[in-house]
Amino acid sequence: MWRYEPLDTRKYPVGSGPFRARGLAYAHVLAYVDARLPGGRRALLDRLGPADPFASFFDQIFIASGEYDLSPLVRLFAVAASMKGVDVGAFIRRRSARSGETDTKGVWKPALHGRTPEEVAPRLSFAFARYYPPCTGAALRTEPGLFEGELRGLPGCMNGVYVDSTIGFYEGALAGVGARDVRADFDPPVGDGVFAGVALERIHFTVRWAR
Repeated sequence: MWRYEPLDTRKYPVGSGPFRARGLAYAHVLAYVDARLPGGRRALLDRLGPADPFASFFDQIFIASGEYDLSPLVRLFAVAASMKGVDVGAFIRRRSARSGETDTKGVWKPALHGRTPEEVAPRLSFAFARYYPPCTGAALRTEPGLFEGELRGLPGCMNGVYVDSTIGFYEGALAGVGARDVRADFDPPVGDGVFAGVALERIHFTVRWAR
């Protein structure tokens, strides 16, 4: 149900894809690669090989507030996860949990700050929209120990990136304000139209936690 397939580079040349990722997302993952993967970024580029259409994309400075093609990030997640010997979804969730923990205390603290999980949870859709334009997140319902939301306008071929990023971000952000046993459950995706020739999906999800 969850997919991690970059857009076809023959139709969407590398760097020009219509689905974007904030430079902060690239910076977080590449910092992990440099610090935690044996051989760092050089080893990752060697694993890609010169024939990989995404290889040269990573040889640049990523500005935290900039917007970049999402497809190379999907490829980066897959290769880094393979080098660590873990499932790509688990790799994304772990990196996103760290982002959820730090972003709510740093770069987006004014927008995401709250005293309780119930205050923070509905604000996290702001972070999703900032990380992954033009996709959006919506807060639908919040009550003690529970939040319901929806991700909208997702490219179906890469929906797993959005789902796992959301799971990890909620886990990290809510744990930082006292939530325990955070669990996110996602419904099957449903059609949400077409954008730039790519079939879109929307996905309803529920997050539960204990105090």
